[in-house]
Amino acid sequence: MAVYSGFYPLLGIAAPGSLFLAFAGYLCIVVLQHFNIVRKPKREPLDFSNITAVHDFDITKTPPYPYRPWRVGKFHMTMGIRKMPEDDWLSLDNLYVEEQTFRNKLIRERKDAVYQCLPASNEAIEETLEYIVKYLTKRYPTYFFHPKGNPHFIQNSLTGKTFKISVPFEQHPLEVAAQLVMEDINILMEGSGSDTDYYLMASFSMGPAGWDIQERIGFPLRRIHYPVPMWQQKLRKPMDKFFTNLAVSGPVQRNSYFMQVDDTMFQQMPFPSDFSQLSSPPRVEDIRIRHERQTLRRLPRSNAILFMVRTYLLPVVALVKERDNLYAFHQAVNAMPPEMAKYKAKHLWEDVFEEWYAEVMDGYVPESEREDSGS
Repeated sequence: MAVYSGFYPLLGIAAPGSLFLAFAGYLCIVVLQHFNIVRKPKREPLDFSNITAVHDFDITKTPPYPYRPWRVGKFHMTMGIRKMPEDDWLSLDNLYVEEQTFRNKLIRERKDAVYQCLPASNEAIEETLEYIVKYLTKRYPTYFFHPKGNPHFIQNSLTGKTFKISVPFEQHPLEVAAQLVMEDINILMEGSGSDTDYYLMASFSMGPAGWDIQERIGFPLRRIHYPVPMWQQKLRKPMDKFFTNLAVSGPVQRNSYFMQVDDTMFQQMPFPSDFSQLSSPPRVEDIRIRHERQTLRRLPRSNAILFMVRTYLLPVVALVKERDNLYAFHQAVNAMPPEMAKYKAKHLWEDVFEEWYAEVMDGYVPESEREDSGS
């Protein structure tokens, strides 16, 4: 784009006075804005120079981080946003190879079902890949590096694959990025003009939770969240404000959880809502806590928001070894208001869970709760 030293050559007029000068300047800005050729505000690139490289990191000895996103107490519907240290952005654990094998199977057999992107997201997708590569090669240099120092390629030593990471790409850059990280990748972009909604413009989703990316691509966030009880009343305004104000320098994270009665990760169809949709009554061994660790950050060049989601499936029976966490989970699901309990299909698993809980806990109450209650 040409850089003009003043407004007059562009408009083809002289400068008769200060009033006209001011008016001409205003008119030029209006014209530039109308034709969408105003320069984007300059933002500093993401800086990963201060993150800690983990040279002795052994992924085979690193289990998934034990996020437990539930608490004892009254139900509160909040965004639950927390600051995210840069060292924590992209995590690796011993499920990496297993999940990458599954991702590649989806790419080969169901590519349209696992990733979609709209043309307006191209710049943001390339920017996403650029920063993922910069982060991984700095944070995990043993597993991710530029082969023979060639900056146009990245070697993933965990899968043995090498990817071209510059134009012209040999694979779509979103597909490449998904074969490097454990998180699903979503790119959200603000509407144009007076439209301040954010839209899902690109997505690679190995773990959809009851939705189809081919239907959801291009949706505004308010439409995506429409089925969630109380979202419109409790979270729409705070979320709109959050997305507007999210700064490049302020990446955040949050957690959420859901319940399901099988171990399906790639769940495109809506989850069962009544017993007639189940092949057999659920056993407690079938129940999974489907919980997510979500990160959000602003991309400096495209101004898009990069929303990444790691999905975990935790058998509820695994909590028998974590009695305090099992107690907190039991309290949390029983504190849900009726509409939220129905949305999370509590009626499908409640009875079998309660029976098992009573048996394994045998009246156990954590010491901290006994102190709080004065008993």
